[in-house]
Formats: sequence, C-alpha cells, structure tokens
Amino acid sequence: LFTSLGAPAAELGKEYGELKERIRPSPDVLRASWERLQQSVAAASAELRSLGSDAVPKVDFAELVDVSFPTSVAEQIRKRGCVVVRNVVPSEAAISAKAAAEEYIAANREKLIGFPRDQPMVWEVYWCKEQMRMRGHPNMLATQTALNRLWHCENHEVDVDRPLTYCDRLRIRKAGDSSFTLGPHVDGGSTERWEDAEYRKVYREIFQGRWENYDAFDATHRASAGYDLYGKNLGACSIFRSFQGWLSLSCAGQGRGALLLAPILREATAYLMLRPFMEDVLPSSFCGVNPGKVQDLFPEFHQQLIDCLVPIPDVQPGDTVWWHCDLIHAVEGVHGGSEDAAVFYIPAVPFCEKNAVYVQAQAQAFKVHQTPPDFPANHCEVNCVGQGTEDDLSHEGRRAMAL
Repeated sequence: LFTSLGAPAAELGKEYGELKERIRPSPDVLRASWERLQQSVAAASAELRSLGSDAVPKVDFAELVDVSFPTSVAEQIRKRGCVVVRNVVPSEAAISAKAAAEEYIAANREKLIGFPRDQPMVWEVYWCKEQMRMRGHPNMLATQTALNRLWHCENHEVDVDRPLTYCDRLRIRKAGDSSFTLGPHVDGGSTERWEDAEYRKVYREIFQGRWENYDAFDATHRASAGYDLYGKNLGACSIFRSFQGWLSLSCAGQGRGALLLAPILREATAYLMLRPFMEDVLPSSFCGVNPGKVQDLFPEFHQQLIDCLVPIPDVQPGDTVWWHCDLIHAVEGVHGGSEDAAVFYIPAVPFCEKNAVYVQAQAQAFKVHQTPPDFPANHCEVNCVGQGTEDDLSHEGRRAMAL
C-alpha cells in the first residue's frame, strides 16, 4: 500500500498521458496560479519552521459546546486541517485499553497477523473488546460529530450530525524501533483524484486556477467519489472519512515516533493537484503516484511540501489526534522514547449512502468476526478467544455500527 514500505513504483501507461491532457488547465491560468501558489507555500513553510508543533491546533474535550468546537478553534482547524483534542477519554481508561489489547493479542498470538512480520507493530485486530468500547465511547462519538460539523454539503447527501464507526486496526510501536517508517503521503486514493470524474470535481476551483477559493470542507462531491478504482481488500479506505484519527493509549511526541503533519491544507492540496502539469514532469507521470496505493510524496517533485511537515504536540493517554482526509502526513523514522507508542486508529465518518452501505457490510463481518471489507481478507480473528460482541457496545455505539 505504501511505496515507502516497499511497494514498487508504477510505470504509468499512455492512457494517463491522455488523461492529463484532457484535464490540463490552460497554460496562462496554470502559470499564474502556480506562481501565486509557490509564493504562498514558501511563506507558509517559513512560518511552520518557526512554529513547529505549535502550528497544530489543540483543544480540550471539555471546551466543546453543544457538540461543536469554539469558533476560534474551528477556524484554526479549517486552516490547518488538523487538531489534537485532549482528554476525550480518561487517561486510566486509555491505559487499561492498551493492557486489554495486549492481553487479547497474547491470548491469540498464533492466529493473529501483524506488520512487520518478524516483530509486528500494526496488528490486523479489529474486534478486541476495548477497541469496540473506545470507538463507541460517547466522548469519541461527540468529538467525531464536532469534526463532521466543520463540513457542509450542498446537496444534503451527507448528514454531519450522525457519526458512523469505521473499524480499523491498532498499533503498538516498540521503543527503539526504526522499521515502521511511513514516508510523506496522502490517503484516500492516488490517481483517483484525477481519474474519477466525481472526485475531480472536489478540486474544480484548483483546476480552474482559483485555488484560493478551494473549500476543503465542501463534501458535496466526496460523498459519491470513487476512492478505490483499483480493487479492495488492500487496506486502503474506500469510503468518505472526514478526518483520519487515532486515540492515544500512551505518552508520545517528538522524537518518540511521532506523527508528522503538513498543516497547510489548502495550499498543499493545490500543490499536489497541479504539480503533475509542470514542464519537468513526464507526459504520463503524476509525480510518482502509484495506482491502487496511497499518494506518496517524493523529494524530486514535492520537496517544498515535505519541508512543511511538523511533529504533533506531545500527547497523553486519552488524547486524540485528527487530520483532514487530504492532509499530508508521515511518521518519524525512529522511536527514540522509552515506552511503547500505542494507538487505536479511529477516524471520523459522517453518514452518507456510500458510508452507510459500507458500515452495513462491516456489521455483517463483525457478527462472525471476519475482517472488515476494506482490509486484507485474512479473517484471522474468526477463531480467536475474547472478541468483542454487541453487548460491549452502548446504544449509540451500536447505532454507529449499523447494528
């Protein structure tokens, strides 16, 4: 799924060159837009070098009012495309959840699959009791609702007041590790952003040379966009996540395998979408984009954006980190801390038809403890002991899982 983890780079066929010419902005529009964009990115990069982790907005869960962020925080999230929400669950509950997950893995070690194979840190585990409880925790669902409410949708296909649960994996990265290295990338498809006609409409202001008017929180065309034109069961998300995210189960931060974010959402998205049309890029190339994988960034094409990465602020057990579905992110190559860096991956997913269909299929998989539809169909938890059941979920948690 990740070129940085060994996925081979694709050699794109002539059909991609034909696609590029079909959607290419006019030369004058492209030139003027790109000049303005480079100036803006350069200024933002200088600002981020000064701010570092302080560029990432932070808010305590207790500061949410009527399941919404304070206005000033909401403005910062829309600008930066990310936020740390602290104390979403009590720290002791998060610490206990990590211990329970470790016990579940130990009890089923011969059945479970993880990556890397020799010393797993990301586990193909979806149905641990504490994972399910944390996904359905009322504060977690409220935080997801607040995040979804930052979005709008012209055709009302998206219900931002009803969160859905997308069941993902967990990570326990050992101190001293240098093998779990994710380079700069964006999830939510790769060539699909240019190939799929509906997905391409998301970025229409960018293609028309008006990137300053691009609204990264307009869900109008995202609800029915094609994110996965190259097959399922690869571990790539096929639905509309408003934000990716995780719940921290340990203390973590810079120098300890931290998540890195490029908190210039509008400018970075415009740069990624326009870069393939520059003169130094081969006719069939989309700057290293690999069909069926995530959208990786490469120094020869994207160094200005890579230079904008900053580590997230320090987090404690019970804190959550969220980043927009188009935000560039990476992971520090070395975990130089003294304790595990552990998280449950839990994104924010609003209700829409595409998402509801997926969550209903996911619910069927849950009932027999099979792997959720987006992930490798190893079904390694089917015969495990101690999986979660519907009884481990609150009413709100069952509703979010279409149960």
